[in-house]
Amino acid sequence: MTQFESTMGARGRAMAVAGGPAVNFAGPELDRTAEIGDLWRILRRRSGWILWTPLVLVAVALAYGLTTPSLYTATSQILIDPRDRTVMTNDINPVSVAPDGGITQVESQVRLIESASVLGRAIAATDLTADPEFAGRGDFSAVTDALAGLVGKTPAAESPADLNERTLRALKKRLAIKRADKVFVIDIIITAKSAAKAARLANAIASAYLADLADARVQASRRASDELTSRLDEQRERVRQAEDRAETFRAQNDLVRSNGRLVTEQQLSDINIQLSAAQSKASELKARIEQIEQIRRAGGGAEATAEALQSPVIARLRQQFAELSERQADLSTQLGGRHPSIVSIGAQMQEVRNLISGELGRLARSARADYERALANEKSLSASLKRLQGETNTTSQASIRLRELERDVEASRTVYTAFLTRAREIRDQAGIDSTNARIISLANPPQEKSWPLPGVFALGALAAGLGLGTGLAVVREYLSPTVLSRNQMQALADAPVLGVVPLKATTARAGSAKPAGAGGPEVHAVSLLLGRMLALRGRGGETIGSVFVTSSRGDDTARRRIAHLLASVAETRGLRVLYIETDLREGGASPGFLDVLRGERSLNTVIRAQPASGIRTLGLGRQKRGEVTDLDAKERFLDEVGRRFDLVVVEGGALVESLQATPLMVLADAVLLVADAGVTTQRDLLDATEAAILNGRPISAGVLVSRAA
Repeated sequence: MTQFESTMGARGRAMAVAGGPAVNFAGPELDRTAEIGDLWRILRRRSGWILWTPLVLVAVALAYGLTTPSLYTATSQILIDPRDRTVMTNDINPVSVAPDGGITQVESQVRLIESASVLGRAIAATDLTADPEFAGRGDFSAVTDALAGLVGKTPAAESPADLNERTLRALKKRLAIKRADKVFVIDIIITAKSAAKAARLANAIASAYLADLADARVQASRRASDELTSRLDEQRERVRQAEDRAETFRAQNDLVRSNGRLVTEQQLSDINIQLSAAQSKASELKARIEQIEQIRRAGGGAEATAEALQSPVIARLRQQFAELSERQADLSTQLGGRHPSIVSIGAQMQEVRNLISGELGRLARSARADYERALANEKSLSASLKRLQGETNTTSQASIRLRELERDVEASRTVYTAFLTRAREIRDQAGIDSTNARIISLANPPQEKSWPLPGVFALGALAAGLGLGTGLAVVREYLSPTVLSRNQMQALADAPVLGVVPLKATTARAGSAKPAGAGGPEVHAVSLLLGRMLALRGRGGETIGSVFVTSSRGDDTARRRIAHLLASVAETRGLRVLYIETDLREGGASPGFLDVLRGERSLNTVIRAQPASGIRTLGLGRQKRGEVTDLDAKERFLDEVGRRFDLVVVEGGALVESLQATPLMVLADAVLLVADAGVTTQRDLLDATEAAILNGRPISAGVLVSRAA
């Protein structure tokens, strides 16, 4: 038996025949590209990966879901209004809303809930450090402690701080704080192995947050109050020092104050007022004297005195004079001008005039005396004013410095008063909670577990498995590409592909196939294939009379089906057809092809006719160990069958596995290579092509089998 070996490299192949030199073939490289339409062939061929991968993942997911301890999730909700309640107008805590609408403030509160301060309060309130679920050291620590005990080491005692820290870490892993967009409601979500525990922890964290927030405000108020109180002594001392400096400077410069003003300044102001009054009075008295003198020079008419002088005596005398004048007038009309009564009245009137003149003289003397006193007083006040002005000029610089010291006293006193007032206000505000946060929804024990969810896990594992299986199938196809299209086979085999034959996936072996007369897509395709093949010419230019049907390893079913269909279709066209099966792997006990070649049987005795199709078939026959068939016997055999039949179809098996049939391949008019789309690997196809070239009979044409569902 002829032996061969092939080795495939990146650039070509090297093949050696026993007893002959090595021959290098620069064959085509593997084509790892694929079209979209060929994807379904890849997935169908690699369907095992696509099916088993999700099944395995689903099984793992279900096992995890059924064996993992159940967890329950509880949620409590807190409403946080960025605008605090305005309890007092001058609260130490801000009540206005930030320009971003308070979102930043609420986000800060979310981080506060996750802080160690709030969670520490919740841990203490629920005694979580005694709960193995949160305070346990874990399986790994238990194993290490056990191993340490085996070697005689006692684990170190754990401090309360370490226990609290481990509990805090475990609680943070089970805690989730969420806030929906554009709302001020915060969800506190806790997961635990017990539904009641989850609800208790969620409510404890919400309460701890409110308590921590109120306590933080109280502490801030107390710190501010203590800070202000600690500064009161300093401010009080500043006020005292400022007052001492002012008083010392006032005493050193004899700057006496009265009613908040310096005495010299007050005296100067009073003298100015008195001097103005004295000057005014002197002017008034002088005018009165001049008026009296004017009246006296005018004769002291009684009619002028009432308007010029406001004296009671003058007023009475003027009244008497008027009465006498009225009587004189009345009597003059009755008695005449010389009557004694009229003369008496005239004398009385003269007397009244003399009295008025005397009173005017007295008033003039009195006014002149008052005027002289007013002048003297004015002079005295002017002198005092000049003296005080001199003293004021002397103390003006000291007064400026004193006013500066007094302003310093007032400023220090104002600061001290503000500190004292604010410290008392803040101290009173410490007990007032102005925060505008409240729990709007307490957590209730959940009725259903939140983890694990076997159904969801199974669906997720199924989807992931399908995706992963598809990816693995594509990767496998890339690593070991198959023949996917007609053009791809034509490029790899370096021969024309006569057609694509659709075969059902459940097609039986060639011997039990349906006859060609049954029709169908595959028969129609093979009919076209036969016509194209018969149109080819043999090596000598003659019509094709014999065809050698071969394939790569693993394509036995497709090869036998195509060979049998060729024979069946040719028979239906009226051709005399002989179907020969030379695959040595299928040797049997019945006489056949090998017996004819050895001359033990005649051709007529071994040919059988199929009842259904009428095709003449020739089996392989009986094999003998170590047997080598003579090439001349094969030539005589083909000459004989060529005379008796129009077409000889030789089913030559896989070329790289059935080398005893190669002499028949060399003698056949055409070599037809069959490949199964999506099944035949490109490497096997190249092996078959190069094996044909090695045996001196390149592939004449190819057929691509497409399996339908």
